[in-house]
Amino acid sequence: MPAGREPTITEAAARWAEQLERWAIPEEILKQAPESPWRHDTAMFVVDDTLDHHAPAAEIARAMLPAAGGSVLDVGCGGGRAAMSLVPPAERVIGVDQSPAMLSEFTRSAALAGVQSTTVEGRWPDVAVVTPVADVVVCHHVAYNVTGIEPFLLALTAHARLAVVLVLPPRHPLSAWNHAWRHFWGLQRPTEPTAEDLAEVLAGLGLDAERWDVPRPPLARATADTASRIPSARRRLCLTEDRDDELAAYLDAHEPQWSDTNVVFRWPGSAGDD
Repeated sequence: MPAGREPTITEAAARWAEQLERWAIPEEILKQAPESPWRHDTAMFVVDDTLDHHAPAAEIARAMLPAAGGSVLDVGCGGGRAAMSLVPPAERVIGVDQSPAMLSEFTRSAALAGVQSTTVEGRWPDVAVVTPVADVVVCHHVAYNVTGIEPFLLALTAHARLAVVLVLPPRHPLSAWNHAWRHFWGLQRPTEPTAEDLAEVLAGLGLDAERWDVPRPPLARATADTASRIPSARRRLCLTEDRDDELAAYLDAHEPQWSDTNVVFRWPGSAGDD
């Protein structure tokens, strides 16, 4: 690209997709993996006593909600940590996720919080047509899983009356495992895309996004469970149980380093009243 030229949306989105495609795990490694490395433990995403209702991303989203009431659509909701951090003032929460187990946890969390809830099972934006609009749409830690980023972002925007709040780490979260992939498989993993690449996509779409770099809020209590340390790492790295001793020794010497910050983007929604 010539120096000084702003990337077009086609270039920015195509680059995003190309960068994400480099994260594919070689087929010969996947074939011998005992379980999918892409599976997520529901317990890691539940709403528990670690939830911070005053985390920066929550405050940024809450500022756009009506003073009393309001609705929140949580895309890639997991157990509902993003949505439930906005209760109150939110009185209705809508969760979209591909996992029935995650949606069950979302429903349970909403009931405990005393708010009305709706769930939609499926992949965004495939299920956007059957998903209600909301005052605020939140989407936490999903963008790095989305190759087709343009329709994903546009569908978020079309479902928000007031604002979209999207949260992601500055760099791809799986990059924390890059050293481990070199150690166990001799595989060089990518480091991109980053939040800067997403900012270019947003700008190319004409979405007037504000940006904040904020401390990462507390994670669910289960993420600190030492009993899941080896099984989780084994699954993530496509290893078999016979390598557990080697894996434990590796983790003792090279614990993955996760980003301690998040990037928050907020931009206006375009939905009318439903």
